[in-house]
Amino acid sequence: MIMDQPLIYIEYKSLSNDESISEIQKDIIVQLIKINKPHDLIIIENLHEKEQNHKQYILSAKCIQCQVIDNSQLEIDSTSIKKSNNKFTDEYTFNVSSFSNKKTTWKIEIIEKKIIYYIAAKQYISPNNILSEKDLEVVSCMTSEPKCLPKFPFFSSNDALQQFSIYKNKKAATSFREGQEIEAKWLSDEILIRSGEKTKVTYSPNNSLTIQTFGKSLSNGGRGEIIRVQINDWFDKGATSRPIGIIEGTVVAPGEVEYAAK
Repeated sequence: MIMDQPLIYIEYKSLSNDESISEIQKDIIVQLIKINKPHDLIIIENLHEKEQNHKQYILSAKCIQCQVIDNSQLEIDSTSIKKSNNKFTDEYTFNVSSFSNKKTTWKIEIIEKKIIYYIAAKQYISPNNILSEKDLEVVSCMTSEPKCLPKFPFFSSNDALQQFSIYKNKKAATSFREGQEIEAKWLSDEILIRSGEKTKVTYSPNNSLTIQTFGKSLSNGGRGEIIRVQINDWFDKGATSRPIGIIEGTVVAPGEVEYAAK
C-alpha cells in the first residue's frame, strides 16, 4: 500500500528565480535523494500542512552550486558523488550531464530536519557547585537552525531526561554560563557525602581488625576524594556527643569514608 511507503517532504532553498530553471534544480535534488535512499519512497514538496509520522522524513535542500547548462533533461553521474558531513548537514558534490553531453559540477547541502535535545545550564553555575534540578534544563532545537550545534545531542526527550537525572548531584569542575551546554567531562563524580552530613568513618589497621566511628563531614565529596570529617565522641554516655578532633578520609560509599592513615 502507498501509505506504508516512507514519505520525504522537501523544503527547497536558494533555487533560481526562473521557474523553469528551478524546476530542473528540484528534479536533480530529487534524483540525488533517491540515489542515497534507495528504498521505495514518495517525495512531496512542502510539509507545512501535513501531519508527520514515523515513516516521514523532512529534508531541507539548499543549492550551493546548481548551474543549469541547458534546458534539456539532466542526469546525475552517480559514480561522481562525493559526500562530506558537518554535524547535521550533508554536503554533496557531483557531476551533472545533459543529453547534449554538456557537464557541470553541482554542490548541494541537505539537512534532515528533526528536533534534538541537550542539557544546558538554567542559570550561572560556579565551579565546585553541586548540580541540582534548579541548575539544569533540557533544551530543544531544530537541526536546520544555524545555532543548533550541541556537541552531545539526544534524539528523544526521554534520553535527555535520563541524562538530566545522571547529571544531578555531580560537582561542576568549571563555571557554566546560562544556556551553555553541560558537558560530562567538566563534571566530577556523583557527590556521595555532603557537607554537614553524619558520616561513618572506618579504619582497618590490619586484615583482622576494623574500627568504626562517626562524625560530621566538613565538605562535599565524590568517590575516591579525600574530605575532612569532624569526629564526635559517640561513646560519651551524656545527652549529646562532643567533637574530639578532625581527620581526613577517602570517600568509599554514600555517607562513609575510610580513614586515610598517614
